[in-house]
Amino acid sequence: MSAFLKNQKISKLFTKLSIATAKTAFSLVLLFKIDSAQALAAKFNIDPSASFISSYTFSPDSVPFSLTDLGINSGDTIKLERFGSFSPFGDPTDEYFGSMWATFSADNRLLPSTGEYDGATTDRVPGAINAILTNGCLPSQCLDNSIFYISRGDFNGAVVQVPIDAKFIFIGAADSSFADNVDSNKDFAVGINSVSTASIPEPGFMSGLLAFGVYATGLQFLRNRKKVL
Repeated sequence: MSAFLKNQKISKLFTKLSIATAKTAFSLVLLFKIDSAQALAAKFNIDPSASFISSYTFSPDSVPFSLTDLGINSGDTIKLERFGSFSPFGDPTDEYFGSMWATFSADNRLLPSTGEYDGATTDRVPGAINAILTNGCLPSQCLDNSIFYISRGDFNGAVVQVPIDAKFIFIGAADSSFADNVDSNKDFAVGINSVSTASIPEPGFMSGLLAFGVYATGLQFLRNRKKVL
């Protein structure tokens, strides 16, 4: 093979590599931009008769949500919002009540109820962790024991930062007696939306890949231009 043909072959190979690298770099940038825009938006039904506090009447245990399963990490900022309502007096024709509260926890442990209402405390949640409400607490929204209201009276919605070491979140109807709570149309629910920026690969990796693609493509362009001249 002559030196000319060999150089031509190498040049074509370099061109293909340059274009492929550039396409890969730009595709990855676009992909991660799309991923960062695709924030979590989920909605889950909440049983208003279940509870994570002790109450006067028997009630099922609230089932904690795993933050890991939801793709939520410590430091992420999420918005919690209540949907629907329930009857606090067992009347399916009068479902007007919608108060909802929550607490973060380091684990999914929930101790047995004492059978007495001792106030809205986290005595049953040994791993309870204080939440950080990024917009501040409205009057009566944040209690002194890691419980915060998602909705209550004249407000609905809470923007919170997931505390360090939080792995689960307990969410339930805000009440003192739960056995007579009825949600006949099953619309009492919580919406969980991520408002934090999604994580992306190391900047150095992306920048290096993109720079190489641009450099290689530009270099090949200059070579082709010299040939024409």
